[in-house]
Amino acid sequence: MLILRWILAAAAVAVLALRPRSARAAAVLGVLAAGDLLAGARAGPAVTTVAPLLAFLAAALTLAGLVERSGLARRTAALLARRGHGRTAVVYALTCMLCVALTCAVSLDGAVVLMVPLALALGEDFGVPVRPLLLGIITVANASSIAVPQGNPTNLVLIARLHLSPGAFTAHMLLPGLVAASVCAGSVAWLERAALSHAYRAPRGARHPLSPAERRAAASLLMAALAAGTATLLGIAPWWPFAAVVALAVALPGGSAPLVVPWRIAVQVAALVVAIGGLELGVPELPGGPLGLLALAAVLGAAAATINNLPASVWAGALLAAPTGYAASIGLAIGPLATPQGSVATLIATDLAGEAAPALPLRWFAPITAAALASATLLASSGL
Repeated sequence: MLILRWILAAAAVAVLALRPRSARAAAVLGVLAAGDLLAGARAGPAVTTVAPLLAFLAAALTLAGLVERSGLARRTAALLARRGHGRTAVVYALTCMLCVALTCAVSLDGAVVLMVPLALALGEDFGVPVRPLLLGIITVANASSIAVPQGNPTNLVLIARLHLSPGAFTAHMLLPGLVAASVCAGSVAWLERAALSHAYRAPRGARHPLSPAERRAAASLLMAALAAGTATLLGIAPWWPFAAVVALAVALPGGSAPLVVPWRIAVQVAALVVAIGGLELGVPELPGGPLGLLALAAVLGAAAATINNLPASVWAGALLAAPTGYAASIGLAIGPLATPQGSVATLIATDLAGEAAPALPLRWFAPITAAALASATLLASSGL
């Protein structure tokens, strides 16, 4: 029976790697997961992992729709374009900094949901090259997500399973997260230096005050971010308060927005949690000290890049001890950058970008991932 589970798990990983954005591939993953369940795998971990993720992503996508319909995303794009004074490199830097702020406020998934439409608006309205902006958003959101507990769902999985303090997590991980984000932003800027050297059409004319719809959207975004941050400080998973605030914002007069539920991504993640959980894998014994933590982060990063970070976090959280939790968070957050299917946020970003979605070649992203992972792990280990 274990051989059958290995076959089903390998097939699930291969299907997602080959067709990460395909609805048909997601259906195949669902069938493979059903086979795993019939073979004795447990459904509980998939439900407890995917239910809050689905609620949060639905809320984040709905909030992004509210922001975009209000015109706030395009106004923010115009503000960034105005601040850049026609210099693409400056707009790129501002976009990356805004992405870090949003990641810390509403997680990497929420950040990419809000930032991708903004990047597309910069391209459509002002002729800013979109590819470097999207690459910067994807890499920076994943890397900076280790800075605070609510930055990444994998952080909360490990914090809950390893009984880590949210305050201690932030104290250890804030600086490594910012450094990793800087490494990613700088690496993409170097690789895209030709595109970033181009000028764009800087906006002209007087600025107008926020419309009522834009004010409502801005207030909804601020309240959702405060709910997520406050919940984390109180030891509460932020997904449900965040979703409740968004639901209230949509229900209020003038706040209508279509509910967007990412069923395909939910099926993909649930299927992988079931498939990987049924293998009963262990974490290899690694040496102690900074090099041991670096090795652990690399192993988990490779696993997350292969099987997606959320299934990897469920597997790792059940096996690790508290002192290794910080290295595990780094590996699970930054390692998935190496592949298109490694991170839920990457899947969301490429979906939202549509035809403008950039290719994520392994020859580019493996070195960027390795540099960011190593710098963050060694910096975090110095404080343990």
